[in-house]
Amino acid sequence: MRRVFIEDIEPGMIIARTVMGADGRPLLTQNTPLTASYILRLRAYGVGSIYIKDGFSDIEIPEVVSTQVLNAVSNQLRQSMETFVVRRNFDVGAMKKSVALLIEDIMANRQVLIQIDDIRSYSDYLLLHSINVAILSIMTGLSMGYNESNLMDMGLGCLLHDIGLISIDPSLLERPEELNANERQQLNQHPEIGFNILRHYREISTTAAHIAYQHHERVDGLGYPRQLTRRQIVEYARIAAVADAFDEIISDHPYRRGYSITEGMTILRSLNRSHFDGDVVEAFSLNIAIYPVGSLLRLNDGMIAVVTSVNRRNQFRPLIQVIADAKGILLIDNYAIDMSKERDVQIVHRMSESEAQEVKENIAARRKHIAVG
Repeated sequence: MRRVFIEDIEPGMIIARTVMGADGRPLLTQNTPLTASYILRLRAYGVGSIYIKDGFSDIEIPEVVSTQVLNAVSNQLRQSMETFVVRRNFDVGAMKKSVALLIEDIMANRQVLIQIDDIRSYSDYLLLHSINVAILSIMTGLSMGYNESNLMDMGLGCLLHDIGLISIDPSLLERPEELNANERQQLNQHPEIGFNILRHYREISTTAAHIAYQHHERVDGLGYPRQLTRRQIVEYARIAAVADAFDEIISDHPYRRGYSITEGMTILRSLNRSHFDGDVVEAFSLNIAIYPVGSLLRLNDGMIAVVTSVNRRNQFRPLIQVIADAKGILLIDNYAIDMSKERDVQIVHRMSESEAQEVKENIAARRKHIAVG
């Protein structure tokens, strides 16, 4: 399967991964052929991209957190935020149960890496972003040796890290053009607003509440709202800052398309030690598939391969299937390579979306020719 941006989808394409709304209901289910009306529906809902089947890399990808748990947590978080808007209060106990569900699934699927970015509508971004930041932070905490009590404490703070945005004009979050100085100043108030909300709850530790306050600080002291340096930022917030930035980078926005996971990690590493704690970035990266299942790779002999399985112990040496020669011509007899055992085989690069699409079109044409011949 491959990710296709909403401007490029066409009738007849087949949905490879169910597109979910933040309320847990599917907008379009897996294996549904796209029609013109379905495409209009996706656009109306604000979906920026979807996954479609391409016939070459339609491999089932294991989930870190099940759809059922994601739906339950999403519904509870939405309900809590709606309650807070009306009553200025929410059920912390219910939020803790949601965090416990996430931790349980993550620990049960500890060998599974993050290999696919969630497809969400622009209007659902804040809700699902909060859940993703919690998931990514919990996985990072596990890599850093956190016990379950620490994971619960940090996970709760991460799930609520953007609660301050409730008090910000929502149009600022969805605006396609750049914000002016006054609008940026308004938006930058949300960490302090969030902290002032969370610190009044006895069930939320002061350290967890500081995730809301400090997740936009930078280790070089150039972040906001207080320009703290590394030693002044609590570790929970240093973890959340990496998770928050990564999810923002790979997500679609009204003002730009989301980057791939591979591109996202490259960007994250380029900001290492200026924006982020280097040790946290390294722990975070242990949970991200640098070459996700289904991605196309150019090898050092020019051949083209698709990733069929990833190796948590060595993410740079996945299991691959060589499917085409250096010219992109389909191999009649493709073959598997376990790169953890074949040290002479090297990855030159992960192919870009445009490169991969060209190869897939060449292979499709070759298959058609073979079938006719």
